[in-house]
Amino acid sequence: MSTNKLLENLNYEELIDLKNKLVDGEIEKLIKIKLEKFKNTNKVCPVCNTPIGEGGLTLIFGSADFKRKAEFDAVDCLEYFISKIRK
Repeated sequence: MSTNKLLENLNYEELIDLKNKLVDGEIEKLIKIKLEKFKNTNKVCPVCNTPIGEGGLTLIFGSADFKRKAEFDAVDCLEYFISKIRK
């Protein structure tokens, strides 16, 4: 949803409330919390379900407008994943 559409759907009281929360910094805090939820702190290999440490391998794939990121624990899992994508 675009910001314009979001604002168009708010009534007067909701806009005033949103403005006050923006000024008070509440919106920024809420956005930071929401973004933290997207971070995967418990990384697990999608092939073998092994926990991934700092030495994992990262593959970024997908179309130009929709990139995906996958992390693997070892080269064999990465190769297996790539072979499945090709099929």
